[in-house]
Amino acid sequence: MSEIRPPKPNLLRDSANRIKLGVFATNGGAAFTHHPDRFDGDWETQVRIAKHADELGIEGFISASRWKPFGGDQHYSGDLMETYTWAAAIAASTQRIAVMSTVHMTIIHPVIAAKMATTVDIVSNGRAGMNLVCGWYPAEVAMFDEEIKPHADRYALADEWVEIFDRLYAETKSFDYNGEYYKLRGAINQPRPVQNRPLFMNAGGSPRGTEFAAKNADIAFILAQSTDPLKIKAQVDQYRHLAREKYGKEIQIGISTYVVQRDTRQAAEAYVHDYVVTQGDDAAVAEFIEINVANAKTMPDGVIQQMSFALKAGYGGFPLVGTAEDIANSIKALSDAGIDTILLTWTDYEGGLRAFGKDVLPRLEQMGLREPIAATA
Repeated sequence: MSEIRPPKPNLLRDSANRIKLGVFATNGGAAFTHHPDRFDGDWETQVRIAKHADELGIEGFISASRWKPFGGDQHYSGDLMETYTWAAAIAASTQRIAVMSTVHMTIIHPVIAAKMATTVDIVSNGRAGMNLVCGWYPAEVAMFDEEIKPHADRYALADEWVEIFDRLYAETKSFDYNGEYYKLRGAINQPRPVQNRPLFMNAGGSPRGTEFAAKNADIAFILAQSTDPLKIKAQVDQYRHLAREKYGKEIQIGISTYVVQRDTRQAAEAYVHDYVVTQGDDAAVAEFIEINVANAKTMPDGVIQQMSFALKAGYGGFPLVGTAEDIANSIKALSDAGIDTILLTWTDYEGGLRAFGKDVLPRLEQMGLREPIAATA
């Protein structure tokens, strides 16, 4: 008889650290830039980064997802590896870190998603999770012989998707489902997963998206509309209040960032200017904004330039720029504003993670935001 392995904790959900950390988008890179440091995501490097992040006690390794590039055929923005097969391979290469697949619910059927997520869950022994996205890129959806649905309809479909997925994960008998978007006969998911439910992330920011995240997600990600901690706290409080009052649940709040760490703040800011302003991929970002702005309900007037800058810097993330001390202080300010989870991107992931682990993590431990890895292993 084979030995039964006790399930691993999903650290993005279960870690006691005040600030949980994840490495985001190594499966293709996050910066829109022509700078030679732009990460190209070769597999051997990704495995080294995943193992190093695991050794550092970082809680999550999260993919981005893209089916069609911006900027024309063969543009690097389309070079993102498929996220479930990627996650299974990363899970087999690591020991503790949570592994998150980003999934387009409007493209990937929930029965297929449940089977793939279960596979990752078994390979990882309970460390699997998913970043749920509705999809908003018409050319991408058209590849699947579909038309982009109106904003509200995409979230209505997503609600059904999650309901079906949860039943497939939880139930052991076949069932029928009759919804507006899905009609299933004899649906079942085998083999059985390790977790009762994988960890769900979502970054819905419109009123309808916020409601979806509050209802369905374990971690809701905000797109920071300011670097002012008080304004970030207001966004955080909005999510928490909605989740508590309408759905009777507690959720974590996360934020994505781009990290540039140097010996001086001036050197860090000069590097950002070089890869974002001097060598930024303006054409691809302009196309991204042209497609996306009409659907970006969260954006106040007059922020297109800031959005362009942040996209080129790293998927629209919050800046963690400066010395190790500057970055640690910024992370503390985010924690004080109510942020629980921070996703990290770099142009040079391998060198950036190495410097972050050497110089920033010890400062976060001294601040009481994280326990030393020896205490959490």
